[in-house]
Amino acid sequence: MAPCMGGSHDGGSLDGGEALASIVPFISNAIFEQADIQVMSDAYNRAIEDIYSFGHPNKTVELIIATRIITLTKAGERDPDRLHERALAACGFSLDRAR
Repeated sequence: MAPCMGGSHDGGSLDGGEALASIVPFISNAIFEQADIQVMSDAYNRAIEDIYSFGHPNKTVELIIATRIITLTKAGERDPDRLHERALAACGFSLDRAR
């Protein structure tokens, strides 16, 4: 099941000519090092790319994924693979189904 599909995606470019999104607009009331922002953005974009295999995620899905990545990073997680996997899980997706 692919919940919350049907929104838009803004930024740079995905494989299908789609745009890469930035996690920066989702960050509020927090300060991160540039390296942390890069790790979060990488994890966010990988999660969004995986979800595109189900359809275009809407703004709610994008928000859930970004919020989960930001929360995990605030708690000390810096592994982009774990951030990516746990962000997908927060929205009900598993990596097995996303590939």
